[in-house]
Amino acid sequence: MKRKYIIPVMASLLALGGCDYNEDNFAGLDEMTRPTDVRNDTLRLVDSDYSLIASNSINQENALKRDPEGKFYVEALKAVGTNKYFTEDAQAAWYLPAFVAGKFPYLDDNSKVTVYYNNFENLPEYLKDFNGITAYDLSSDDYKIAWGEGVNVSFLSPSTVSKIPSILKESISNPADGATRVVNYAYSETEPSFGGEGGVEETYNDIAEIIASGAGSYKAKGEILATYARGFLLGDKTGSILVYLNNPANYSIGDVVTVSGETSQYSGFAQFTQNAEIALVERNSEFKYPSATNMTGAEMDAWTSNAVVKYVSITGKLVISGSYYNLEVDGAEHQGSISYPAAGLVSEELNGKVVTVTGYLIGYSSKFVNMMATSVVESGTQSEYTPVGVISFSAAGNYKVKGTVAAIYGRGFLLNDGTGSILVYLNKAPENKIGDIVTVSGKTSSYAGFMQFGNNSEVEKVGETSFKYPAVRTLTGADMDAYLELPYIAYVAYEGTLEIDGFYYNVTVDGAETAVGSISYVPDGLVDPALNGKKVIVTGYSIGVSGSRYVNTMAVKVEEATAATRAALAMTRASVTPNTSAVYRYNGSSQSWSKYSTDAADVAVLQPADYTQMGYSYVSKPAETLPVYLQRTYPYAKTNDVVTVVYNSNSDGAIAATEFTYDGAAWTQTTVASSSIITFQKTDGKWEEARVYLESSLLNGESGGFTAQDIELSGLSFVWKLDNSYGWKGSGYLSGNKEAESWLISPEIDLTKAVAPNMVFDVAINFLEGNDLKNHLNAKISTDFSGDATTATWETLEINGWPEGSSWDFNTIEPVSLSHFVGQKIRLAFHYKSTAAVAPTVEIKNISIKE
Repeated sequence: MKRKYIIPVMASLLALGGCDYNEDNFAGLDEMTRPTDVRNDTLRLVDSDYSLIASNSINQENALKRDPEGKFYVEALKAVGTNKYFTEDAQAAWYLPAFVAGKFPYLDDNSKVTVYYNNFENLPEYLKDFNGITAYDLSSDDYKIAWGEGVNVSFLSPSTVSKIPSILKESISNPADGATRVVNYAYSETEPSFGGEGGVEETYNDIAEIIASGAGSYKAKGEILATYARGFLLGDKTGSILVYLNNPANYSIGDVVTVSGETSQYSGFAQFTQNAEIALVERNSEFKYPSATNMTGAEMDAWTSNAVVKYVSITGKLVISGSYYNLEVDGAEHQGSISYPAAGLVSEELNGKVVTVTGYLIGYSSKFVNMMATSVVESGTQSEYTPVGVISFSAAGNYKVKGTVAAIYGRGFLLNDGTGSILVYLNKAPENKIGDIVTVSGKTSSYAGFMQFGNNSEVEKVGETSFKYPAVRTLTGADMDAYLELPYIAYVAYEGTLEIDGFYYNVTVDGAETAVGSISYVPDGLVDPALNGKKVIVTGYSIGVSGSRYVNTMAVKVEEATAATRAALAMTRASVTPNTSAVYRYNGSSQSWSKYSTDAADVAVLQPADYTQMGYSYVSKPAETLPVYLQRTYPYAKTNDVVTVVYNSNSDGAIAATEFTYDGAAWTQTTVASSSIITFQKTDGKWEEARVYLESSLLNGESGGFTAQDIELSGLSFVWKLDNSYGWKGSGYLSGNKEAESWLISPEIDLTKAVAPNMVFDVAINFLEGNDLKNHLNAKISTDFSGDATTATWETLEINGWPEGSSWDFNTIEPVSLSHFVGQKIRLAFHYKSTAAVAPTVEIKNISIKE
């Protein structure tokens, strides 16, 4: 770098007197006295740099010019600050010059700055939908849109949550097509009471209408026909639809419920999405599964062409692999797939055997037909177990069931098999623990409005699992009173004042006129005596009514009601403060908002309670934090399941969306940007990208324009071959080493306007057997190649970083300067030779020549 003589120059100018200070003053001065600063610098972006780049006014103006009406590129630039990486819609070459200019304002022309940055060039298309996403909190005026001016309610309920699209349409002015919002609102499962003769008139969509109408917001009423570990099948007189909860159902088969929320298409069928709101209306007095239609393999294939929900029996070979339960059916191109079976439904002993699966067909793909199974037995046999949900509607008698211990108390336990729950009353403390898979056989009788097994029942443990509780139903005082009229077994929570009197543990719930919570037969250590007289939160299973006023509860936990424990209940309580979040997207063609969904992934939105549980209000390191959340939220995930999590990414309210994939053991971030390099050069006062002259991964059929010229093959068909996974692969081996020679030659590379080009590539070499690589492989440059490698003049390049030649590990060579070829057009070649003694295998990928 040349010395600066600033002080003498300025002194000379002052001596001239009255001379303006500008660039022209330096004209004619000796170059040694002119202040210049020509440097080559390196810049590595940190997280905060991306926010500065996105907020740079020059960059924002640049993005707006690219799409002044739709503002697509404005949103893509905004996402750079949130995601901390560039994309093809917000390219580093567009926005880094302004940032570099701010970092190096005094560098002169011919200076270069090399920037290391994160780039994600192959971003999944749907993730662009989240560019520019912002939050929208419902206001008191918004709740009036949902309820009407005459009702003063500051939350949404199952009957009004479907009004969110109407609220957004009225409240958000001129949204861009594809605009997305995280809508935050207060929600309560309990409908408000208006008193008098007023109220909200209930209207429902027929399920057949929902299926025919496509994705949208609907409310249906029907009976639960079947269950699996992630939801249930709802039916009315017109049809059936899957309700996907991503959790076990907190209901039993035969329950009549209302379901309100958004629908989407999955596996060829309509389904309610996991944020659907559900309310129990009544319990049927009887229930039975329909008669199953026997289905052959050919019939199963044919069903996919005109698929409707159908109750069938299919026979085939059961193949269990991890959490996958597939059925190989003779004569079928598809395989049957038992979707998310409840623990204990499928015996591991049936693996590899021919079985008959009975259940509902609920979806299909190019390879699989999905079934919500109700029975899986060895072919030719009948199940020895009766579903718990069926026993609930059956007369007292002798039955055998199989399920999981869901809760325990001092005189027995509660058994759940997915179809429902039943009390096993032993009149003593149980020997089993929560999560044990057991069989129970014995006589049932009615008690507190429900069927139960008596103390002479036989209990046998046959396995164990990590029991997954359903989403808890939070009961208010009014809910507790309503329970006296319509009791049910469900996983619930309520808050009240605990009173311990001998063996009695009663809870007085605020707002309850009659009902009192009663913790039944408290196990040792479950309730701290110090909680007597304090506000507590009881979580467990409601198991009936006694004394006309006590809501019997088999408690799982009893804890003091604190700010933290109350926050856990906030998701299901009426509250002005938002306790629920969901993503909505605007469709410019239909001018309407709808809940966001995509076939590419499940979309999970972090809820207020999730942040409370994490202990902070935003997620700064998604790759570390969110896998823990996903492990908890998706306990039955299958390998290659994809979930995109939407979350607050900083304290300023920025929102990001990050995709994760489950590998069978853990969730890993799939949208991690790769490190990239770009060089800028200052010319005529402007920073411009230095050129890329050759760049190719050489993978997945991408040849990079290279072609091979074979000189000697000795019986080989070729030396160089393009491999999808390993790039260009060269070898002189075929049933032994051969004497071979071949050139792998690049297309013409134009360096006529280059400044300081460097070449890098990745290379793996094996079977060199300790020999000198130079005798077998060299990288060479020619400036006079005219189609024949043997007649061209070649210069061998000095390469640092060649691998040792004894493994398949790839090395990245040290950058090779091609500066002495600037101003010329060149060809790069890899010259391979093998002998009868040594025939190394060479693999080359990820090659580039750039500034």
